[in-house]
Amino acid sequence: MPSLIPGYEYDIFISYRQKDNRGERWVSEFVEALKTELESTFKEEISVYFDINPHDGLLETHDVDASL
Repeated sequence: MPSLIPGYEYDIFISYRQKDNRGERWVSEFVEALKTELESTFKEEISVYFDINPHDGLLETHDVDASL
């Protein structure tokens, strides 16, 4: 689903360090709570980019510019 803003793919881009999401996985919990809140607050669907790839750093195959 594209962004509500023309020319963008996502409305929200979540950036974090993978190791910050280990253990209690607070980043994942936050993102799920955010999505729930957005669904209950906005009638439009808000697109959220959340990379769950377990590798630290950006992979060469990942196009960050297209996601921003």
